[in-house]
Amino acid sequence: MKWDELGEQGKQWPVNADGTDTKILHTDTFKRGLGHFYFNAWQMSPEVKANQAEFPYIITTNRELEHYNCGAMTRRTGNGAILTEDVLLINPADAAKHGIAEGDMVCVESARGKVDIKALITDEVKPGILSSTFHFPEMMLNLITSSVSDSLAMCPEYKVVSCRIRKARKTHLRNAGEVIANA
Repeated sequence: MKWDELGEQGKQWPVNADGTDTKILHTDTFKRGLGHFYFNAWQMSPEVKANQAEFPYIITTNRELEHYNCGAMTRRTGNGAILTEDVLLINPADAAKHGIAEGDMVCVESARGKVDIKALITDEVKPGILSSTFHFPEMMLNLITSSVSDSLAMCPEYKVVSCRIRKARKTHLRNAGEVIANA
């Protein structure tokens, strides 16, 4: 494909050999064949193996539709009014175990550091699993992420971090991460 073939609207990827674009990625076949599903059993990562006794929870990072990664671009748009902060998704059973209520600040601690983040109690995550976006750098979620890298991709394991939780001694965040302490 050549630059001048893109036209005014560009082309939808992938582009076929004849230069036509594809409106839907998989229509007739899939990479592994139509209807085939390959299941790979979960393998405990080195991060979890090394830390599970002291840090029994796993936190994984996620994204929300309104922002992309750290929000450097999307927070400059009207999306900033739609999604205004990172929150910790926590299962109701785990929240109850630690006396955490909706909106409470939770201290999430890993072997590398700790952060305080507001709780969102939900069945969207299983017991033992926590999740948070990382769209707001002032939350400094990367303070707790793993230093372990995937052996094949050589990328840091941001999706699997062993941690522990407790109700934080701080009540809320204000103005780009400034913390207001309990009186």
